Amino acid sequence: MTALISFLVLLTALTLGFFYNNALQEQLLSAQANLFRATTAQVTGNINEYRSQAIATINVVAHSGVSQTYSTEERQRYVPQMVSALKANSSLQAVYLAYPNGDFFLVRQLDAAARRTFPDVSANARWMVQYATQRPNGTTEQQQSFIDEELIAIRPPEINHKRYDPRERPWYQQARHHLGPIGTHPYRFSTTGQTGITYAFESPDEAAITGVDIRLPTLGEVLKRNLPSPNAHMAIINQQHQVLVTADDSEEHNSSPIPLDQSPSPHLSSLAKIWPHNQPTPRSFELDGQRWLVSLSPLNQKQADSPLLLMVMPENDLFADGQQITRQAIWIPVIILLIMLPVSWLLSRIVSKPLRRLVKASERIQSMDFSDAPLSSTGVRELNELMAASESMKETIRDFIGLSRQIVSESDLAPLLHKVVASAMRALPARRAALWLLTDNTLHPCHGLDEKGQPLTTGTLDINTPLLTGLLSSDQDYACITPQDPALPAALQALASHETRQLILLPLRLESQEMLGLLVLGSHSSHAELEASHRINYLQALASFAAIAIDNRRLASALQQLMNALVELIAGAIDAKSPYTGGHCQRVPDLAMALAEAAHHTKQGPLAAFQLGSHDREALYIASWLHDCGKVTTPEHVVDKATKLETQYDRIHEIRMRFEVLKRDADITYWQGIAAGHDAWQLEQVCQQQKAELDEEFAFVAHCNLGGEFMRAEDLAKLRRIGQRRWLRTLDDRLGLGPMERERLAPIPQAPLPVSETLLADKAEHRYPRSAADIMPPDNRWGFKVDMPELLYNKGELTNLSIRRGTLTEEERYKINAHMIETIKMLTALPFPGHLAQVPEIAGGHHERMDGKGYPLGLKGHEMSTMARIIAIADVFEALTAADRPYKPAKPMSEALHIMRKMSEEGHLDPQLFRLFLESGIWRSYTVRYLGPEQADVQDFYPYLPRPPRVAAL
Repeated sequence: MTALISFLVLLTALTLGFFYNNALQEQLLSAQANLFRATTAQVTGNINEYRSQAIATINVVAHSGVSQTYSTEERQRYVPQMVSALKANSSLQAVYLAYPNGDFFLVRQLDAAARRTFPDVSANARWMVQYATQRPNGTTEQQQSFIDEELIAIRPPEINHKRYDPRERPWYQQARHHLGPIGTHPYRFSTTGQTGITYAFESPDEAAITGVDIRLPTLGEVLKRNLPSPNAHMAIINQQHQVLVTADDSEEHNSSPIPLDQSPSPHLSSLAKIWPHNQPTPRSFELDGQRWLVSLSPLNQKQADSPLLLMVMPENDLFADGQQITRQAIWIPVIILLIMLPVSWLLSRIVSKPLRRLVKASERIQSMDFSDAPLSSTGVRELNELMAASESMKETIRDFIGLSRQIVSESDLAPLLHKVVASAMRALPARRAALWLLTDNTLHPCHGLDEKGQPLTTGTLDINTPLLTGLLSSDQDYACITPQDPALPAALQALASHETRQLILLPLRLESQEMLGLLVLGSHSSHAELEASHRINYLQALASFAAIAIDNRRLASALQQLMNALVELIAGAIDAKSPYTGGHCQRVPDLAMALAEAAHHTKQGPLAAFQLGSHDREALYIASWLHDCGKVTTPEHVVDKATKLETQYDRIHEIRMRFEVLKRDADITYWQGIAAGHDAWQLEQVCQQQKAELDEEFAFVAHCNLGGEFMRAEDLAKLRRIGQRRWLRTLDDRLGLGPMERERLAPIPQAPLPVSETLLADKAEHRYPRSAADIMPPDNRWGFKVDMPELLYNKGELTNLSIRRGTLTEEERYKINAHMIETIKMLTALPFPGHLAQVPEIAGGHHERMDGKGYPLGLKGHEMSTMARIIAIADVFEALTAADRPYKPAKPMSEALHIMRKMSEEGHLDPQLFRLFLESGIWRSYTVRYLGPEQADVQDFYPYLPRPPRVAAL
């Protein structure tokens, strides 16, 4: 039926072609000439339109007055005008001016190509503004900023000193002293890497050269819009037969001109093979059995080295005009087809029914539905064979997908190896099987199974064994050997039973041919039977897939180990930064993981719904190790501040020296009185009394410096009274200071020497103002809610000594608390995968409170995840019991649990988690592992269970 229909259709086509061939050939030639001529004119017109728009833009900018500016500040006022010029002509990428002194001023639109050059720029940025200033020392200072649609700066300008001199650029040199605008040949732009054309114009007063950039992908859009047919190809090439741009180029294209014979388009590369350089353009060429017509025209008839417009088009597309002639002869094949239709319909009814069933079955296979019953046979032998092959294909795909799902779903290596071996045994089928993995030129046994599914023990294999050398070192996909082979290694003999006829060796190779291991199966079938059943091919596919799965699992395991090691390394570095907090970042994860596991196994109460999956464990592990990573930004002298006057050193030594000066003054007064003839006994009594008072007052000041007790109001009054003592300074306190300290103190006036100063002072130089970088705006993108002190630091002596409790000022306490801000900012900036996306929230929430009074986000209990509340309890417990803090002694377990009970009752900690912490005995095992015997003073935890909240009486 197919041969008959084909013969009749061919006869009809030959008959029609005989009568109308001549007319169609003439029409084809005419259509070719007219179409190519019209297309060339349209493309040239569009490109000239771009050129005219570009020249109009540079004329407007050149006469706008910006060429008469001499500083960055003056040129900034012209940014709106240059942005307007770019908006008016979307085909332009950038507009800029180059000055005779080497200065450069540019405004660039941030399109897709530019954003690939600046990947870290905000999505709100719309324009980039760049200034370049030549310095006398030969360097270039470049200032680069990004502005949004409203011309508001996104972030502070970036300044670098990369050398850039526009006077060395080709467009500058061509436009210099040239009458009228110039256009360059296509070249690669220095900033974005895109290839394009620059149009430049020197202002009449020669004050500057204005230029604009047009990307070649823009010209590619022109070509694409003017394609004469969907199958046609257009390109702009230079005189050296290099492709500048094609109609297929997109925004992603940023390559330099390439030779025509290296074009990605097979049509252009095929044309290059028959068109040597400096030879006439061929009129046509053959490709894939089809004739392609060629047209080549200069874009600028007046320019000798003008780029050329190259078009290639299939001859069949030009035959559209001849279809009208063909339709006139449609009645001839219609009569023939009317005769053929009844016969064809009768035959198709017989053949199409089983074919339709086969199509539907194939569609179900395509959608991974293998549930339909086998197809019934027909009276056509070829259809029966096709349906049998389809059924076999369905079974094979179903089995392979099932095996693949089992293998891919396994996250651990050992169960994965078991599934690979078991799947291969079922697929063959095999009596016995074993798998070896390659390490250091030795195949180590990893898993083996016998016919009963029991583990099978084998030995190691040397890859230098003659039997394995040829298989593993070549491209051979498998090998079949008999158990009776004398060269069979002893480790493989364990796979041979009395029914085994063949041992099938399948190397586990990656696509790179890297060897991972060896899979060996013992089969009761002969080699010929295995080949006929096509099971070998199936096993080879399974071995390849298993090799990829094993390699991915080993790689994932190695990456996980690397990540955990890096996390622990960072945490160890944080602990090592301060000798007083060593081990904190290591002990908190132990507590957090133990408490999380206890919550996971809780079957009743509010925590019964909490489940800790493998991803949750990983997230909690990383978050607990990195919960204090922000401390890397906290100064050590603040974290380790043991006394109130301590900064980089303890300033109590300065105070002591002033007291020593006052005591020396008392001695000097005594001897001066003796020299003047006054009563020696009376003078000595006064001197001794003054020195005793000074000793007592210094002891009081030194005691206040310790910060161990709460400062009473009378203590503060006494401290201020002592501070009013005067001493005489005769030396300049600005001498010997570093440049940064001198710059900070420069605005503060100096008193003339000698100067009388108070014993304890709060001087202006003790106040460190907060810079713009240290200010957290209320509308920050993280949602931090913090009360920020006015000063960065206040190192006033009276201010620090007057701290009522502890050793930290308000500014220093904020600085320490800010480590949570830095932790969240640092972790949020990391590209965690989806299953670890909650790490920043878990790590950054351990200083939040259940009542919403915590920091830095002020979250309430229901707004925090359970794992964040777990780390909060672990962090507080470790801090209370730690013996390595400079500002407090280690608390015994009784006091620590009492404080935590109070914190859970007052809305600080989660009372349910704290109850679980006590009932699970985590505190007891932690005491054994980390605390000294003097701290282990708790036997019964019941007194420390949090009491339920009181309910007001009705």
